[in-house]
Amino acid sequence: MRQWRVQDVMTTDVITAPDDASVADIVTLLTERRIRAVPIVDDFGTVLGIVSWSDLHEVIEMPAPTDPPRTPWWRRRMPLRPSWPEGTAAGVMNAPPLTIGAGASLPAAARLMRRSAVGRLLVVDGGHKLRGIVSRSDLFKVHDRLDAVIRDEVMQRVLLGELRIRPGAVQVTVDGGVVTITGRTARRTTALAAARMARLIPGVTDVVDLLTSDVDDIAAAGGAEHQWRRRHPRAGRPTATHGRGSIVTPASTQ
Repeated sequence: MRQWRVQDVMTTDVITAPDDASVADIVTLLTERRIRAVPIVDDFGTVLGIVSWSDLHEVIEMPAPTDPPRTPWWRRRMPLRPSWPEGTAAGVMNAPPLTIGAGASLPAAARLMRRSAVGRLLVVDGGHKLRGIVSRSDLFKVHDRLDAVIRDEVMQRVLLGELRIRPGAVQVTVDGGVVTITGRTARRTTALAAARMARLIPGVTDVVDLLTSDVDDIAAAGGAEHQWRRRHPRAGRPTATHGRGSIVTPASTQ
């Protein structure tokens, strides 16, 4: 069951700047494009660092603003043009930048952002070439999926595709990302697998499992193991075989 990855939500059209760009050029780029940070790359597209307004604030002496004090400093109207310091992006950038692979999971990206107290990560390939950028808001895109799309994926990928449950035996409804599964399966292990796999569908926030089953094969396997242990009290955990008199343990029914 494929889960969404960073490559599914990242922004690929990323504005970049060369490492020899001047500080004034960086400020102009951030202001005109209304962005808060820009990745710095070399001539081959390899990521070297990132420059944000916070980095610039440490090297630029800004005159007193005319806006209210709560206005972010990079959006304030300055009465005079500040004096840009000499130097290039390579001298003010934050390096090495935090990066992540395009194939990383969304939870992995979220943990890295939280642990590093950042709001964005640069997405790179194996050669450290820039592929995109992923932000906190991008990670929430998975929860924007329509309920109808989620329901169709549970029905087609999980019930019909993976578990081969006959059409009509199980019903699925989705409300606000919460999946409710009702109906009947032949085995209890199949019912548990349906709920477990539904939770892996992107956009699912919870699963209400109301499935019943004809045979509780979990209890049957547990009973067989119990009888085997009574006859062999000094033996270790039984393993499943395919011969006559075989014991099927709960682990082997998963």
